[in-house]
Amino acid sequence: MSLQPLPIRRSALRIVVPPRRRPDKTASSSSHEPKAPGSLTSGAAWLLSANMLYAAVQWGTLVALAKLGTPVTLGYFGLALAIATPSTMLAGFGLRAMQATDVQRRYAFADYLHLRLLGNLLALAIVAGVVACTTMEPAAVAVLVPIACAKVTEATSETCYGLAQRHHRIRLVAVSKVVRGALGLAGLVLVIACGGSLATGAWVMAGAWLAFLLLVDLRNARLLEPLWRRPDRRVITRLASEGVALSGVDGALAFSQSIPRYLLQVIHGTAAVGYFTALAAIAPALDQLAASIGHAAAPHLGASAVDDRRAYRSLVARLFGVGGIIGVGLPLGALVGGQPFLRLAYAPDYGAYLTAFVLVTVGASFSLINSLSYFALVAIRRPGLLLTLQCVGTVVTATASALLIPHFAVSGAAAAVCLGRALVCVATAVVLLRAPTEGRP
Repeated sequence: MSLQPLPIRRSALRIVVPPRRRPDKTASSSSHEPKAPGSLTSGAAWLLSANMLYAAVQWGTLVALAKLGTPVTLGYFGLALAIATPSTMLAGFGLRAMQATDVQRRYAFADYLHLRLLGNLLALAIVAGVVACTTMEPAAVAVLVPIACAKVTEATSETCYGLAQRHHRIRLVAVSKVVRGALGLAGLVLVIACGGSLATGAWVMAGAWLAFLLLVDLRNARLLEPLWRRPDRRVITRLASEGVALSGVDGALAFSQSIPRYLLQVIHGTAAVGYFTALAAIAPALDQLAASIGHAAAPHLGASAVDDRRAYRSLVARLFGVGGIIGVGLPLGALVGGQPFLRLAYAPDYGAYLTAFVLVTVGASFSLINSLSYFALVAIRRPGLLLTLQCVGTVVTATASALLIPHFAVSGAAAAVCLGRALVCVATAVVLLRAPTEGRP
């Protein structure tokens, strides 16, 4: 939560897509010709840089809230994310991943945008249902509403990024994501630093993201493909049916990460949610790292899954090896330097949660491998298996949370997340390394 100089015009907000040169008449008219061999590495580097910077922005938001506010303030923010994020992911239909890999152009960008807007309405309806069916504090609701608006706005920007990715505009994705995140962070922190409430800061962040979507992301998308056409119910229904499995996977994953916060709120109060939210901030950074590695490896995984089982298994093992190295080093680092890090990054009272922080890093390490497994299973076309594993992991996390959180509070929440992710990691590794191409059409 050091980029190279970028080819953008001098403007505070507008990032303009450099115009493409018109192809020579003697060249092939196909728009799907492969890029030069170095383009994949360059794109992966841009995505990695952008994702890590965006993760730094997210973490910076939590640090600012911890230093400028109280654990209760951070708890309201964490609880809002725990409700808004699963709702948005569940209604997301995996559109960015589907769009970026739709090289045959089976659907126009307008179709993806139509479904995204419908998904936004569904996500907001889910959030409204949660508010109506629970007894949330008014202060928590005041923060949840703008955070939900910000999340659906972010999801719409992600759809624009899928279009840019399909047109190999990786730099555009990288720059837009970082600038948008920085604007939201600046607005939120500025309001709170000037004495404003968290709810007001959240509305400023949501407004900044909406302005960026309208002034930058959608305008850039319009330069690549038309934004609108008459909606076709059959096309949108077919697109939704293709993405519903990935939507379930993403929603189950986000929900499993949020369950401990729900129980902490009910049993131990908002401050406990704030402490856990701060400790768990390492997980999004590792998820962003895994996403960058996975996107770079996805073409090779797909090709080897079809042509060479041994090469596929070898590549999966190498990905797991990278995840394992990080997974061993991270908890060791947390055990050695976690306490001074927590005191310095947040506040002195956070240093008392060293055990919970170590458990969080263990769970985040399993999550890193699970994120890499996501790409490997998509390559062999096993979305159903992905959904099953995530649902099982969610059940384990919920059960462990119910057993551990009443007695061990924040440490119990961290242990529950760790157990759920460990089970998914082991089960996925067994499937991938023993039967890598089973179910491939």
